[in-house]
Amino acid sequence: MITKKIGKSTEKLYNSEKEFIDDGNAAYHNNWRNAPEGSYAKSDDGQIFRILKKSKFKDGNEYIRTILGSYKISDKTLIGGKPPKNIYSFAKNKFCNEQRMSREEPNPKEVVFAKYVAHGMNPEDAYMRVFPTNNRKYAKNVSNALFKTERIRTLISEEAKEMLDKAGINEEYLLSNAKFIIDNGDGRDSDKLRAIEMLMKIAGMFPNDKKTESLTVFQGFTQDQLKQLGDSDVKMLAHAEKDIAQ
Repeated sequence: MITKKIGKSTEKLYNSEKEFIDDGNAAYHNNWRNAPEGSYAKSDDGQIFRILKKSKFKDGNEYIRTILGSYKISDKTLIGGKPPKNIYSFAKNKFCNEQRMSREEPNPKEVVFAKYVAHGMNPEDAYMRVFPTNNRKYAKNVSNALFKTERIRTLISEEAKEMLDKAGINEEYLLSNAKFIIDNGDGRDSDKLRAIEMLMKIAGMFPNDKKTESLTVFQGFTQDQLKQLGDSDVKMLAHAEKDIAQ
């Protein structure tokens, strides 16, 4: 539970339905868009909050004010995250805001999320399994946002490398198989060119490229998510990169 002093009263943000009920409450609205002023409602990420104010702009569109901030009421609006410093501002109350996305250290739930994805689970399903939400649209938006963060990409890459190491797929294995593809007289030229290019990059023969070891799991990713992880053209089973000392 999170509490915040607003005016003369202290508002509460409940992490779950159980926490809400254990605190002596009973009823809340599943769809916050239809909840009247003064009632409790569930956010798009499964938290429960109170509608502090419900009113209209001059153009007739409705808005609400909550411990999670002020929001225009529409089907496209999603409410979630943590209470902002200023609940009266609309511009700063964006879920998955820049500050949250730029955080360097992952939290425990993000670690589990990354493990599920690295093992091939659809990112939306992984998010819904780990985080308290049943809203697939919300899960899709947030999981895509998480893919843009360095901390999640690093977690997925590290988990993928560990999986490959356990399967005996290490640097020596990859290099020997690349050499086999190149030396195979019956192999396709396109496969040989890819293998040669990979070995040339590792050998540092491209001036603008760093030597890298490659390894990341792409199973179940959308094309946008593949681009966010650094490869927009080829679907690979695994890929992760780390610089090799020169």
